[in-house]
Amino acid sequence: MHNTRQLSSRVRTLGQVAAALLLAASAFSQTSAQGSLQCAIPAAPPGEEHSVFPKSAEETARLRQSPHGAKRLSEHQLEVRLAEGTRTFKDEPPYEPLDGISWAYCGYNPALKLHLIRKANNGLFTGVLLDDTTGRLLPGGLAVLFSPDYSLYLAYEQPDGQDGETLKLYKRNGVMLWKGYDFIVSPDGKSVIVDAENMRNMRWDSQNRPQATLYLEGGRTATVTLMRDGKGKLDWLPQVTLR
Repeated sequence: MHNTRQLSSRVRTLGQVAAALLLAASAFSQTSAQGSLQCAIPAAPPGEEHSVFPKSAEETARLRQSPHGAKRLSEHQLEVRLAEGTRTFKDEPPYEPLDGISWAYCGYNPALKLHLIRKANNGLFTGVLLDDTTGRLLPGGLAVLFSPDYSLYLAYEQPDGQDGETLKLYKRNGVMLWKGYDFIVSPDGKSVIVDAENMRNMRWDSQNRPQATLYLEGGRTATVTLMRDGKGKLDWLPQVTLR
């Protein structure tokens, strides 16, 4: 709901990270799947894993969907075959959820010609995009959402200890244009005004700008758009206040 609370830094379990990932997935669930990739498992029953993890049954299923073949060479080594050549991803010790680096295969989008590889990097839960044609790696996230013309994309990542996800806007070539959150913070950045659960239906407007619906107190809703303010800075506008 519409509220104010201090940004906290509690330690998250893997289950909490998976829950945050589901929020990201549901945030753009009403948009076309043609321009998105995600590591969430939206239809997972209560009590079961909601995210793709290394060596999980869901990862095995998604490996089979890779267009040229993908497999685990060993417990800590993943291989993805491309249109030309292969790319190998090796875990780095210590092999713990919040320490070291681990990789998991999250899927392929034929329209984008991109693979999404989940990356857990010392407490940062994110991902990379692997271009099937060129073999190039692009910054990604646990979920990515492309604009209708594929020239821009949003990426969600979850730092350990952060309530809510970091949201980044990139050009198609991987150049970052903006970094913020999937929730609305106060102008001083110290408190949350609208949390991630109430910032939904992430989409693109007719001018290729990210847009979302906020669910506020009293059943009210508001639409915010990531656009440049009077000083040329990208921000969610119009600004949401306490009153």
